[in-house]
Amino acid sequence: MSVSSTTGGRSRSLILAAMIFTVAMTFIDQTIVSIAAPTIQHDLGLSSSGMQWAVNSYLLALAALFAFGGRLADTAGHRKMVVLGVIIFAGSSALCGLTPRGGLAETWIVAFRAVQGLGGRSCSRPRSPSWCRRSISTRAAGPWRCSSASPAA
Repeated sequence: MSVSSTTGGRSRSLILAAMIFTVAMTFIDQTIVSIAAPTIQHDLGLSSSGMQWAVNSYLLALAALFAFGGRLADTAGHRKMVVLGVIIFAGSSALCGLTPRGGLAETWIVAFRAVQGLGGRSCSRPRSPSWCRRSISTRAAGPWRCSSASPAA
């Protein structure tokens, strides 16, 4: 049974809003960290390579889990993976914010940025386009159709 046959107009709007929020959350996070990198590096006393790892560990986790995350969502369920991804992303974001100063700072922020990438991958692409296409009309899912590498685009 498809989700679209059981969801009403309000539910479809909430699904679209949730997908926009989760994708925006991951992109905004990466942009903020890249812009604030000099301040983060100075405040936490990170080395130049430590700051590069803090930025890149997030991207590496996103890239490494691309195919696996899609397959996992297909088997476990897209909704479960999105909810789990948001929880992981939010929890690891809080832990990144609690990075201690000193010798543990580099290891801490690099590790939790990687976990943040895991959460970001779980709650964003490739799950959001397929979930939206099954949950809402093709017209409403237009932004995902145009921006994703799907045959529908």
